[in-house]
Amino acid sequence: MHASTGFIVLQALNYLLTVGVLVHAWRRQRDLFWVIPAAIVFGFVIEYSQVSKAVPPYHYTEALVPLPGMVPLGVVLSWGTIIYAVLATLRLMQVSRWSRPVIAGLLATAIDFVSDPAFVSLDFWIWAEPGAWFGIPWTNYVGWFVIVAAYTLWHDVLLRLGSARTAIQILAAWLTVPLAFGTFVGVMLCYLWLEARAIVDPDMLVVIFFGLWLALSIRPLVRAPANCTLDSMVLAPALFLYAASMVILFGGNLHRQTPELGIVLPVFSILGLTGFLWPARSRVGLHSLSGGAGAGRKRHMVLALAMAAAAGFGLAALRPNQSLIGPVNLPNDDAFLPSQDVQWWYWTGHLETEEGRKFGFEVVFFSFDSFLVMRDQLTQVAVTDVQNDRFEFAEHLKFHLPAQSSNRFELTAGPGDIVRAVGDNQTDRIHSEVNGYVLDLEMEATKPVAMHYGGDAHPYRFGGYTYYYSRVKMATKGTITVDGQTYHVTGTSWFDRQYGELYQAIVKGWQWFAIELDDDRQIMLYDILGKTNAVERAGSITDAEGNTRPIAGHQFSVEVLGQWKSPHTGCTYPSGWRVHVEDEVFEVQPMVKDQELRASHGFWPGPEYWEGAATVDGQVDGKAYVELNGFCRGVEGSFAP
Repeated sequence: MHASTGFIVLQALNYLLTVGVLVHAWRRQRDLFWVIPAAIVFGFVIEYSQVSKAVPPYHYTEALVPLPGMVPLGVVLSWGTIIYAVLATLRLMQVSRWSRPVIAGLLATAIDFVSDPAFVSLDFWIWAEPGAWFGIPWTNYVGWFVIVAAYTLWHDVLLRLGSARTAIQILAAWLTVPLAFGTFVGVMLCYLWLEARAIVDPDMLVVIFFGLWLALSIRPLVRAPANCTLDSMVLAPALFLYAASMVILFGGNLHRQTPELGIVLPVFSILGLTGFLWPARSRVGLHSLSGGAGAGRKRHMVLALAMAAAAGFGLAALRPNQSLIGPVNLPNDDAFLPSQDVQWWYWTGHLETEEGRKFGFEVVFFSFDSFLVMRDQLTQVAVTDVQNDRFEFAEHLKFHLPAQSSNRFELTAGPGDIVRAVGDNQTDRIHSEVNGYVLDLEMEATKPVAMHYGGDAHPYRFGGYTYYYSRVKMATKGTITVDGQTYHVTGTSWFDRQYGELYQAIVKGWQWFAIELDDDRQIMLYDILGKTNAVERAGSITDAEGNTRPIAGHQFSVEVLGQWKSPHTGCTYPSGWRVHVEDEVFEVQPMVKDQELRASHGFWPGPEYWEGAATVDGQVDGKAYVELNGFCRGVEGSFAP
């Protein structure tokens, strides 16, 4: 590891700070002196346990004095001084035992909310998978909270079990290390398990943090002796890291590169320093806001609530938003994208057994994220049995978002995960069970990804936007089991990945065609039209060599040839189309009339739509999948025939 000039200066100052804190603790708070070397070792154990993993979540790039595992000495020294400063500050607070670990975790985590984005911007350390907090994963902050809270908890427990003798104080400081590390490992394993299953929403950590900070600021919880004085060396570790972060923020280009940090980091610095200054608030001008009787107490309560609410809402507004993220970045965007409020993974395909029996299939995973109002997954599967004129479908609902993964999707649904889909930008594997039909398929991409709209976000004229790409010809093989009898199948599949702000589009409805021609061309067409909106139409053609070009709305037209009325819902759908694409004409007809999917979850209306396998006749024959959304009981209404 090399060390840049800026890193050397910061670490040299950090070494001097550590020496100063050690001397101060020996002279002024001897019982807490023993915590510093123990916490330094604890910090090394924590860091080494992370960077020595087979796939480390982060790695350090610079070290003035590297320790085993290439952990910089300065980093572990900071663990020691921060934990000492937190415990020394807690000593001045009159708080209950149960709240001490929580307050300790908040004080330390507030520092990292500021310092980590600043230091990472200089590439002092690099995260393998950048996260939602300005490139830092939420797991990092959960870890910080757990580490410091666990050390505080066990240190308090051990001191209460012993006496005030020096030997007990030394023993407590060092015995805390393995106990706190074990707690850290156990809690983090549980947290990661919950996060992987989307039971815990990392974005809610912002709300939780400010809620706890509000509780910390309320006078009945936190009090200080009347003669409490401000100890500059206790404040020094936090002040050093906050000041260094501000120098990095405003001394370089960070505040220009990421303007949000120009607000967020100073706000967190003020909040964090307020926590360390709170015990001595009468000395720093905060007494009139927090103490006193009558009107003074009321002013404090109102001010605390206003500050916490403003900071919380401001931070929520400034955190990475659900918004444009483009252009499409593969394989990353195959995975669940937390920043997108609506997204889906969509497979349709045509299968044929060795005996010539034909099937169509659909598997789709929808994800909806509307903050606290709606966070769920809706999975729908269907099989079209052409020979038996039979159509079977099922759906499964989960009230949480998909698990996060890297560069691939790993989706499951139904009791016992009877619907599964995994993929990695080249090969997809699907298992699906629906009413006596069981599919096990492997799909291999044979053409480059078809990037619709050039791979960029497409704004809808009626509001919202979409990213959209397809793997239009995936060679498919596997098995289909029908009422207990298994057949080997081959065929082709069409995969659509779409995400963005899609609520407005969903309620409009559309006709969508995925046409596969026998000359190895694929055509995608869609036609959006609600009652009160001008039509939006677009498409693309992928040639035999895999080159995809867009088709504008005026380059194609769709003529409805007939209708079919559902005996299940009473809704009327188009049934049969004449499609004009540039100078070619194709007739598309359903292989089975009844291929209507109907909602059965009962919580809200829909979705009810028709999607099914179809034949294609024209200058070049082929096959197709057609989707008709908005022709049944939609919010916006249905198309004009």
